[in-house]
Amino acid sequence: MESPFASTNNTFVLYLEPILNSYFQTYQNVITVSSMPSGPIADLVAPMPFDDLSPFQSGSKPSCTMVLLRYPKGGGVFSRKCRDYFMTAHDIPSVISYLRQNGYTIDTQLTNMIQKSAIAFDENNDHYLSGNKKMICVCSYP
Repeated sequence: MESPFASTNNTFVLYLEPILNSYFQTYQNVITVSSMPSGPIADLVAPMPFDDLSPFQSGSKPSCTMVLLRYPKGGGVFSRKCRDYFMTAHDIPSVISYLRQNGYTIDTQLTNMIQKSAIAFDENNDHYLSGNKKMICVCSYP
């Protein structure tokens, strides 16, 4: 039996999350997505495997993290070897503009409520995070 919530969820959350880029051997704060979103932004989201940030976090990250990419999938620039491959904190205003221009709703009331309550729950692994992931906003697509 399939959950009634599975097919009706057009809402997703954007996060700013540290990752270890194993190609460049550096840490980056990238924009991640709670689940594969509906609509045009889906072409800019891809599941990516990342190494743990430290040996003390072994097994704490999901096997793949949904990451917001700068370029559409299949556009020829789909490679970690490109320094500007992932969207970062500097791109948040552009991402918000993109979402609004493409018909997404940014739920500021829900975003504020969740941020004030300091919920840091990882729905992929069903455990609480250490606080490294920071919520940017809650979005939905009609």
